[in-house]
Amino acid sequence: MAKTHKLQPKVDIMLLNRPRLTSLMKKAGIPALISAKPENAIYLTSYHPMGSRTIRDRLTYVLYFADENKAPLALCPSIDIRQMRELSWFPGDRIMPFVEFKTGKDQGLVTDKFGFLAEQIRNAGYDTDEIGIETSFLPETILNGFREALPNARFVNSDPVIKRARAVKTPEEIERLRKACRATQEGCRKLIEYASRLSFEDDAAAAARAASMMQGAETIGFCAVGSAFRSANVHNNPRHEPITEGSVFRFDYGAIYEGYWGDLARSFVVGKPDREQQKYHDAVRAAQEAGLRAVRAGVTADYVYREALRGGQAYDPELRREHVGHGLGLEVHEEPLLRLGNEQVIEAGMVMCVEVGKYISDLGGFQIEDTILVTESGIEIMDSLPKDISIPIA
Repeated sequence: MAKTHKLQPKVDIMLLNRPRLTSLMKKAGIPALISAKPENAIYLTSYHPMGSRTIRDRLTYVLYFADENKAPLALCPSIDIRQMRELSWFPGDRIMPFVEFKTGKDQGLVTDKFGFLAEQIRNAGYDTDEIGIETSFLPETILNGFREALPNARFVNSDPVIKRARAVKTPEEIERLRKACRATQEGCRKLIEYASRLSFEDDAAAAARAASMMQGAETIGFCAVGSAFRSANVHNNPRHEPITEGSVFRFDYGAIYEGYWGDLARSFVVGKPDREQQKYHDAVRAAQEAGLRAVRAGVTADYVYREALRGGQAYDPELRREHVGHGLGLEVHEEPLLRLGNEQVIEAGMVMCVEVGKYISDLGGFQIEDTILVTESGIEIMDSLPKDISIPIA
């Protein structure tokens, strides 16, 4: 007798902050938006498929309304329909399968995504309004398809609205970011352990990746590991190069958990540092810790930047940074960017990385980065990696 397999109960986890997005859309005068960028689609639907990031042109299209009485709708590649209906909070009848490539046997599937979504917008009464769409992400062929299907609509860039909505995290997002940070930290601890053994860059990186995966990471977003002069290569790919006593060892490392990024960085000297190494490490640490002290709800990104640079330049007057941190979430760089002149206000619920680095080609790279949660009363540092310069040789 054949076994039967039942679908798991529908998961109603919502990553989206609906009131925040609704408010931002209404303020911008956008009654509806079409989203297809994978990170935005994940945010809107809570559906995180493997293909959304590995096959960048296999898109899920989401139609979202500022009027919460109008149910959102998703057009999903037909091969993913079963899984999306299981995992998204959208009602099953609001998740429709479409064909990427017509076969002649496409009964019951949407074959014209432009016409289908245009009809939904017309039925909602918005076909002559401003419609938000990701003009900085979607290619012109896709944008023109929507323009032709809705010739009387005015398409405007939805990026500022969605980016600002995603900047403040929901409780579910914060939980995923905690787990991403935990998996990232376990990898970083392996990097430190292997450096203390005077191992090789690539061996240390392999051990770090394995440790993160054992902590539940779905994949490793980046693993920049370098020793000696190679530590000054900001995005260094680890090679079979030895980690040597007295040299700088630097890593910038991030694991991904259920779509959300971790991001931590440290620099050490294996053994005893010399005076020059100590100077630059002290400057970077002073700047990064001044930045941490400056972050609180209500200040601007510009203020954090200025305070961080003020702290570091007391040790190294030549310290220069284009930014001292960034938001973290479904992408490794999100709002707010902690840069000079950015008047965006820091809000409780933001998850950010505060980082400072200096890279000297004939000495090494010096970098410290923590992940933090902004709270109503200050910040919570989400990692506990050491910051002292020296790694004892095992």
